[in-house]
Amino acid sequence: MKAMKGLSVATMRMILGVVGMLPSAMIYADQKNDTLRAALQLEIANLDAYYDSAGSVVVMNRHIWDALFYIDPATSELVPALAANSSFVDDKTLDVTIRKGVVFHDGSTMDANDVAYTLNWIKDPANKIKSVSNANWIDRVEILDSHQIRIHMKKANALALRFLSLFPIHPEGIYEKHGIAAMNIEPIGTGPYRVKSMDLGKKYVLERFDNHYAESPKGQAKIANLEVSIIPEPTTQIAEILSGNLDWIYKVPADQSGQMTSMKSLIVESKPTSRMMYIVLDASGRTGPDSPFKELKVRQAIAHAIDRQGIVTALVQGGAQVLHAFCFPQDFGCPKDVVQYDYDPAKARQLLSEAGYPNGFEATFSAWRDRPYVEAIMSNLADVGIKVTLNFTKLAPLRGQWEKGELPMVYGSIGSRVEDIGNFVPTFFGKSKRDIAQDDEVAALLSQAGSSMDEEVRRQLNYQALRRIAKEALAVPMFSDNMNFVMSSKVQVPSDSGGTPHFYRAEWR
Repeated sequence: MKAMKGLSVATMRMILGVVGMLPSAMIYADQKNDTLRAALQLEIANLDAYYDSAGSVVVMNRHIWDALFYIDPATSELVPALAANSSFVDDKTLDVTIRKGVVFHDGSTMDANDVAYTLNWIKDPANKIKSVSNANWIDRVEILDSHQIRIHMKKANALALRFLSLFPIHPEGIYEKHGIAAMNIEPIGTGPYRVKSMDLGKKYVLERFDNHYAESPKGQAKIANLEVSIIPEPTTQIAEILSGNLDWIYKVPADQSGQMTSMKSLIVESKPTSRMMYIVLDASGRTGPDSPFKELKVRQAIAHAIDRQGIVTALVQGGAQVLHAFCFPQDFGCPKDVVQYDYDPAKARQLLSEAGYPNGFEATFSAWRDRPYVEAIMSNLADVGIKVTLNFTKLAPLRGQWEKGELPMVYGSIGSRVEDIGNFVPTFFGKSKRDIAQDDEVAALLSQAGSSMDEEVRRQLNYQALRRIAKEALAVPMFSDNMNFVMSSKVQVPSDSGGTPHFYRAEWR
């Protein structure tokens, strides 16, 4: 179907009306052929997650490949996958026992050689993987026997096991055979689905891998076939699912998903995700000694001035939730009992006056995404006398200004695929280039947590850091993102807190 750009509300209603008059037999899931047809938006250049970080690649990798560990989507707990078990020899040495009886899609046996090969490849700077920070803690990996490896770390890393949940295991020698495009040529994994055919970057046809190891925490795929089409235009995806050519789509705009809720042939689900919108503030005065953001009462005033719930209700919609701690509630180390700043413009004006700014002040507000949300925030701030000039640009130049200490107030978003605050909070408050708060106490707590192998000790240290961030209003956590899923009424597709679908757990209704 030809792409329809700029689908208006009137056009959407017309399509819905026409589709609603079609015979019910024309709107169906391909249940007869046991085939689930899904669409993803972001284009895929390389099916290898080490060389393409697009969200579509993340989704595909979960189904074709496995990692040593797996984060349970229901509990956020870390469980063994290709690993049978693990133990720390000391704070910098980790032994991992590889599960026996696991085979790749080509029938070959997966063992310690494949695991060591993959980990040694991605930790080598010469191989230039995309997410270097996820693997740069590995010094070297040695093989102890056919099903046991030893990981030597450069320094103690409390997140080591969770990072290992991000690394799909590839067959030994695959990169020497095909280069970094290997997964576009011979995509062999151990996951619940294997690649049957593919039109690179356009369509991937997967079939259930019946030899997927029985102990897998992912379970065995219930639907035999999975067809994934890459369709960048959301309006085209909507037209395709309305006409019965697709069974599942996501990231559907709220106004359009809302109009499909009355269709009996479709189910619309809105869920909060673990992507957090935030504002960080120049509490350290990097932009100048007279920066108003150095004053606690100014930062508290900003937090009270923003109608976060109003923005969620009017703009984000769905299952989005206002956040009070600088983390997503499901993340390990995220406290529930932090200081909260309710929407209170009168309180904000009072605090500004007490801080020496009875008439407010002027500042620059920087962002690279979600312009409607940013403009709503600007309006809230203007109501209490804070007049901001918007610096809306692309992330790359904005990050450069940010890291040089030139930005007093930045809006952005962050998510954590490992569901642990240690994966992202230190980036903003651990004395990195993006830390514009530069709070010594918070940085020390996060550093101690990052090197502690005692889970409960680490949890409490993280709690203390997040509570101080809230108390000192070093940032304004805004709200979680929302994701709208639309699927055929004939199928149920679970997803995790990050909004990633788990098609291997999908089943016909």
